[in-house]
Amino acid sequence: MKYETYDKFHKRSDEELTDFIKKLELQALETAEERLPLYLEVGLKDARLVLDAGCGSGFVTRDIARLTKGIVIAIDGSTHLIDVAKRILKNYSNTKLGIADAQLLPFDDNTFDIATCNLTLMWADIPKKVVHEMARVTKPKGKVLASLEPDYGGKIHWPENPKVDPLFAGEAIRKKGGDPHIGRKLRELFVSAGLETKIGIGNNRIWSCAEDKQYYLHSRDFYIKVMKDAGLSEKEIDSWEYEYLKSLDKGMQLNFFPQFYAIGIKPKS
Repeated sequence: MKYETYDKFHKRSDEELTDFIKKLELQALETAEERLPLYLEVGLKDARLVLDAGCGSGFVTRDIARLTKGIVIAIDGSTHLIDVAKRILKNYSNTKLGIADAQLLPFDDNTFDIATCNLTLMWADIPKKVVHEMARVTKPKGKVLASLEPDYGGKIHWPENPKVDPLFAGEAIRKKGGDPHIGRKLRELFVSAGLETKIGIGNNRIWSCAEDKQYYLHSRDFYIKVMKDAGLSEKEIDSWEYEYLKSLDKGMQLNFFPQFYAIGIKPKS
C-alpha cells in the first residue's frame, strides 16, 4: 500500500511507514507471549468496554479483541494506520475504530473498564498526557495498562560493533522523535496520573542465536535502511552483516533488550 503524505503522528514518510507496518506485524507476533498474561492479569476477558490507545495498524488490537467478551474501542492519530487496522480487524465485530490523539482522548471521564496501550508512549510527544488521559477515561477501580515500552539504555549486545550498535541502542529512535528510554519512566508516569502502580519486565528470556538470526533475516530491510540512513557505506554494511551472521552461526551472539510494562489501578473517586 502506498501513502500520499508524511504521517505526522508516526513521524515517517510514505516508504518508511510501509516498512514500519511490516515491522509492527512482526513485533505483535513476537511479543504476544509477553502481552497475553498481562491482559489476563488486568481482567480483559470479562471487561465490557476496552480502550486501545494508539492502536497503530491493529495487529495488537486483534489480540485484545480475541481475548475479551466486550467491545474494544481502538484509536490512533494516523489515518493511514487506521486504514490498515480496518482491514486487519474487518472480521472482528467487537471492535470500533476511530481517529484521535491519545494525548486528548474524545471520551467522557470514567468510561472504560480497561485502557491499554502498546509501544505508544515511546512515540508520544508528551507521554505524561497520554497516561493522564487514559487514567481519566478509565472507571474507578478500572485498570490502565502499558503492555510494552522498551528501554534501549538497558540493551545488551555482544560482540559489539562501535558503528552499528549505537544505532540500534536508541540513536535511530531518537532521530525519529521517539524516547528510547521510556521504559524506565513508566513508574513516574503512572504514579503521576494517580494510579496504584505495578512495574515489570515482560521479556525475561534471552533468545537463542537461531531465533536472533530468524528475526534479523525477516527484518533485514529495516536494519539495512537504518544503517544507510546513518551514513554507513555499502562496504561497511556488508562487512558488518558478514561478521554478524557468522557470529550467529557460531552461536556466539547475545542480545538482551528490556521491555517494560506498567499496570495502574484507578482509585475510587
